[in-house]
Amino acid sequence: MAWNIIQHAFFIVFGNLKEALKASILPFIILVGIVMAFSALSGLPIVGEQLNVEAVDNLGSIGLFVILGLVSVMFVFGWVAVTWHRFILLEEYPTIIPSVSGRPIWPYVGRILMIILQMMVVVLPVMLILLPSLGGLLASPVLVVGASLALNVFITFLWFRVCVSLPSVAVGNHMSSVEAWSKTNNIWGDILVMSIIVIVLSFGVNLIVSTLFSSIPIIAGILQFVVQWISMMVGISILTTVYGHVVEGRPLTRA
Repeated sequence: MAWNIIQHAFFIVFGNLKEALKASILPFIILVGIVMAFSALSGLPIVGEQLNVEAVDNLGSIGLFVILGLVSVMFVFGWVAVTWHRFILLEEYPTIIPSVSGRPIWPYVGRILMIILQMMVVVLPVMLILLPSLGGLLASPVLVVGASLALNVFITFLWFRVCVSLPSVAVGNHMSSVEAWSKTNNIWGDILVMSIIVIVLSFGVNLIVSTLFSSIPIIAGILQFVVQWISMMVGISILTTVYGHVVEGRPLTRA
């Protein structure tokens, strides 16, 4: 069933590509404009995709830029995610400017932050226990990559299970992380396999893009943006698919 969920998520995005672009493109254009405006107002120059910290004397400006930037990113992600969840689950078609009024965007962002804190409570102790025994891995690049992939699979597995509560926020039927974990008990093995597939696919695609187009920064940048957009929309669709299946009893059929 793991592959069916991923396949279904891809069909949702590319079978409704016009709606996917409506739900996400303008919010991201607005986000870019906000970041550029913050940069100009705070006097923080941006070189390429990186902040040129050496050119800034005021550390307060850096802190303000980071805080405002994070808030903007979280809001835009919540805006896109809520729009997309509601399109899939409630058939509310997005407009060119996705609706903000009456949408639970900030509660959605709050739920994400709560989930991140909950996951840190689990992940950090695991990291503290394992790190002393992982020192020998640094001598082998293969083992380093393997350990990194394993850690990402573990985090993704936790994320997919508790984040089933996110679509519930989008449609006004709030679930807790405990409820989400309970709802996904019967398919935990499928979610684990799904997490492995997602991480391996993401790692492979990013490796191919960075390897083949490293000498052409503009193309590499465009492709990375496209890959990140697909990853985001498919990720949101996976959560929606799992929610629809385990909570609403929807079959895993192609969109």
